[in-house]
Parts: sequence; structure tokens; C-alpha cells
Amino acid sequence: MSEITIRNKEFLKVLNGFSDELLSKPSYNNEKYWTYRDLEDIDKGEYFCSRDYLNECLDRVQLVGPPDRYFAQPISKMVREEPELWSDFMQKVKYDFASEIGAHTSALLSYYPPKGFVGWHTNFDASAYQILFTWSETGDGYFKYYDKEKDEIVTIQDKPGWQCRHYYFGAGQEEDLHCWHSAYAGCQRITLAYKFVNGGSVNNPEDAQARLMRDMLIEEIEND
Repeated sequence: MSEITIRNKEFLKVLNGFSDELLSKPSYNNEKYWTYRDLEDIDKGEYFCSRDYLNECLDRVQLVGPPDRYFAQPISKMVREEPELWSDFMQKVKYDFASEIGAHTSALLSYYPPKGFVGWHTNFDASAYQILFTWSETGDGYFKYYDKEKDEIVTIQDKPGWQCRHYYFGAGQEEDLHCWHSAYAGCQRITLAYKFVNGGSVNNPEDAQARLMRDMLIEEIEND
């Protein structure tokens, strides 16, 4: 997992516009938008981001693609509940912005209330080069990934405001490229993720084009 420094002021202005708009809408943090597997999971977020739970996932016969333990407010749920309030926002952030930055599609647009989280998973079912933008209210939260070679968990602490990172999430057959990761929000948190699809593996002819598009975006983000 690699960090990207957001130096482009215009790019940061766009991201700030997204977070400001979401947080300015009435009742944006509302229980009717919550999604979770079990209600009792809401208070167990840090466990589902722990080494113990990672070991449990690694011991399973079936690989975990999307997270099976989570507490969040995905924009899709918010649109279903109140389309008149959220449909335009989703169109702008999830679809229009993806097109503007040259991404194939958006993998994630989600608000996390305090104690929100996604437990350990790999995203093998959404294999692609991904760029992730995260906004944190106070920096009280983190992103974790598992370094398989060192057999250790790397924790990237959030910072107040927007931050950015990128990674390649390997497909099911790309076992060495699986990226086990999790995230926790001790405060309000927003995550946007965009995919540069490479056709399903690093050996696919589309791979070079996907990497090029991703690298062009990284260069734009990091340049003043």
C-alpha cells in the first residue's frame, strides 16, 4: 500500500467540496442509513480489524472478497432511503468524478459514523488498480493491511482532512497479490475508491493501460 501526497490545490478543492456537501446535508448521519451484518457488531469494530480476526479469516477455506463484517453508510443505501437528497451527490462523486479522473468505475463511496469499520477482506472480487481517498474529521482512525512476506500488520494512521493511497488488489487466482486490509473510524470518516481495471490479472493485455491511467492520475494529484 503506497501513500500519495495531495499537492494539487484544485484537486484538493474538489475533494473538500465533496466532504463539505455530504456533511452539510440534513440528517446525513442517520441510523436509517446504517448497514451492518449484526447489530452487535457495531461495538466490535476494532476486533474485526485485529490480528485475531485476520487469523480467523486466513484459516477459512473460502477467501474473503468483500468484507463480511462492517458498519457503514454506503451511498447506495442513502440513495435508496432518500433518493431526492442523495441521487445527485452520488452521480457527481461516484460516476462523474470517476470519468473525470480517467477511472473505469467507482469501487466505493461510503460515510462511516464514529465506530464505523470494514473488517479484514481482500477485494479479490473487484480486482483492479485502485486509488483510495479518505477524509477523517480528527485523524482518529486507521487503515491496516497485512504484509504477507513479513507476516505483520501495517497500520496507517489517519490524519485530519483528506489523504490518498493506492494499491493493486489481486484477483482470486493471483494469490501472491491478495491484499488483506481493514479500516476503522474513531471519528467521522469518508472513503472514495476508484478502479483502473486491468482485465482480471497483471498478465492481461489491458494491464499496462490500466497502470498508465493510474500513474497519470497519481502524477496529477502530487503536482502543485
